[in-house]
Amino acid sequence: MLDFFARPIRSALGFAEHEATRPVVGAEHEIAEASSAAHRVADSIEHHIQTVEGLAASIAPLTESVDKLTETMTDLVTLLSPMAAAEHEVEHVERLFGFRRRRQPTSAEPPPGPPAA
Repeated sequence: MLDFFARPIRSALGFAEHEATRPVVGAEHEIAEASSAAHRVADSIEHHIQTVEGLAASIAPLTESVDKLTETMTDLVTLLSPMAAAEHEVEHVERLFGFRRRRQPTSAEPPPGPPAA
């Protein structure tokens, strides 16, 4: 006789328990997804930090290379300045005495030779 009253109550309680656990299972899934996303973000940040550290480490050698290149270019300009001045003087003397340089043929044609017979 009590079974008549207990069965519907047990059924209602079972349904309520099932409905109460469903949001918990969904929340657990969402928490797991959020945790996985947080791990991926942390990995990405670590990768970016390694990249930035690599760039920072390469700045000093690059600066040294640019400094050496600047020194080399300064030495080259110092070395070529007297040569440029001498060439300028030669051009001035040539113009003064009316010398003209013969222009070399710029095309790939061979210079004119004797006519073919």
